[in-house]
Amino acid sequence: MTRQRRPAAEEGQTTVLTVGLSAVLIALVLVLFAVTTVQIQARKVQSLADGAALAGAEELGFQLDAGPGVVLDPHAVQDSVTEHLAAVGARSAVPGLGDVRTAVAADGTTVDVRIEARVPLVPTGGWLAGVIPVSVPVSAEGSSRTALTR
Repeated sequence: MTRQRRPAAEEGQTTVLTVGLSAVLIALVLVLFAVTTVQIQARKVQSLADGAALAGAEELGFQLDAGPGVVLDPHAVQDSVTEHLAAVGARSAVPGLGDVRTAVAADGTTVDVRIEARVPLVPTGGWLAGVIPVSVPVSAEGSSRTALTR
């Protein structure tokens, strides 16, 4: 029984396939990690916007002149939103936290808060952060309405 030798052209094919497939799998894991990071940070930003809107809506005052009712002072609302975000540690929870806009709607009873942030796709401080310096903008809106009922 003689042993036949494979042709030289077929050697090394499995190594190339293994290296290529490993690179694709690593890239897929990195993409999934980045998407998960952005999704988690987006949920944190949405939670901050909802909590800030609720805190702002609690700054109500009573209007007794023309039509009695509840009215919100935009300056008091802005101060309350700022204090709430500082109290919950928003800057440390979302490192890329940016612009926070607060508005009182025309009806005088609804607070709208919009928070914007930039989420890095890779953790800061890692060796990969210098290779992929990409961040994704994330924004969230929260609103809360104050109603006075009997």
